[in-house]
Amino acid sequence: MAVVMVSLVSALAGCSEKETVNGGTSSSQPTTQPTTSVTSSPSPVPTPAATSVPTTVPGTSQPSSPPVSTTNPQATASSQPTPAATPPSFSSAADAKKVIEARALEVMTALKERNITKLVSLVHPQKGVQFSPYSYIHTATDIQVQGSNLAALWASPSLTHWGTFDGSGDPIDLTMPNYWAKFVYNANFAAAPQISYNTMIGKGNMINNVFSVYPTSSYITVEYHFPGFGPQYQGMDWTSLRLVFEYTGSQWYVVAIVHDQHTM
Repeated sequence: MAVVMVSLVSALAGCSEKETVNGGTSSSQPTTQPTTSVTSSPSPVPTPAATSVPTTVPGTSQPSSPPVSTTNPQATASSQPTPAATPPSFSSAADAKKVIEARALEVMTALKERNITKLVSLVHPQKGVQFSPYSYIHTATDIQVQGSNLAALWASPSLTHWGTFDGSGDPIDLTMPNYWAKFVYNANFAAAPQISYNTMIGKGNMINNVFSVYPTSSYITVEYHFPGFGPQYQGMDWTSLRLVFEYTGSQWYVVAIVHDQHTM
């Protein structure tokens, strides 16, 4: 009996020591739940936003929704080359005059002064200039001279076939200076009493096809007109010179010099 009591006292003493070591309020039984420390585990890694990675539809390699394009449509449109601007139709005489009056005066001054060097700079750089002795323009046979050839033609003593005379049908075979005197500057057109823009003044028996060959949608025609010189002729001695201009690059150039007069 004494032995049993000693053992019981020893057991109780052991329990008191254990409570003292672990702290006065701790349970003497071992804790089955582990204590979690806030710093004992690494912080969770942030999950990327769902919109940054397209979701793949099972069974396909394509994303469930197409990625949003970041291209600016307006920026794409503005990167396209802008078409070159083209001049509008100048069928209105007032509009045509405003645009071409100064340029036409340059050409007329060169014709009056026979300044071939100046004329070369005013002639269409690709087409050259066409010379027609009468109002009906023969596009297949009328002489067309490149600007670079004008000086040589002017200096040449050889005859050039420019067409046929009205009435007789005889060939117009003349040097350029002689043709100039009869079918270009046969009157002082720089001082003509009547000037029109994309409008016909002189009218004879011959068909006038200038607006068919050079329509006002693309060309400007300036006419310098004398209604006549002697009262005894009752206006049958009228004469006109028409200058036809075309816009190319950034400037208007003369493409045709069309003479006109009373015809049989």
